[in-house]
Amino acid sequence: MVNWDQVANEVLTYWEQFLGWFLSIPIYAQMLLIIGAVAAIVLAVIVVYYVLKGVAHLIYYILKGTYMLIKGILVGIYKLFEELYYAISGKPRPVKEPSDKNCCEQKEIIQEQEVIQPSQEEILIVQTDAQFCSECGTQYTERMIEQLKVNGTAYCVYCGTGYKSAEVKVEQY
Repeated sequence: MVNWDQVANEVLTYWEQFLGWFLSIPIYAQMLLIIGAVAAIVLAVIVVYYVLKGVAHLIYYILKGTYMLIKGILVGIYKLFEELYYAISGKPRPVKEPSDKNCCEQKEIIQEQEVIQPSQEEILIVQTDAQFCSECGTQYTERMIEQLKVNGTAYCVYCGTGYKSAEVKVEQY
């Protein structure tokens, strides 16, 4: 049996020796020792927290992975037996009707999307020999340059900024 009085006396003896040593060192060393002990305790608590959090995440994802694996295996076995059933019995596979009738009707109706062009305030005026977009800095594509020459209006393929070429009229003398 454990003699608790003897254990308490030994602990008290060690405490008195530590206290004698602690009080014999200078005050700044005492302060540094207290700050260091508090920092070590805080660091230990933080490490324990993150270790426990990591273990909890590990267990969670192991259980989730196991569940997904078992679910995948069981669904695969079910589909295998379902295919075998229809192959052996010769019955045709039933056609499932969609739960929402509106979804199928919307797929059949295809509307053309109208081209959205920026308002005239967003169109910048440039010379027909312009080579780079003033917004994003990318070089105009061949198609954009051709569009500027033919129509006088083009849009940057990267940022969508509109450009209108300035008409230059040359008078003959």
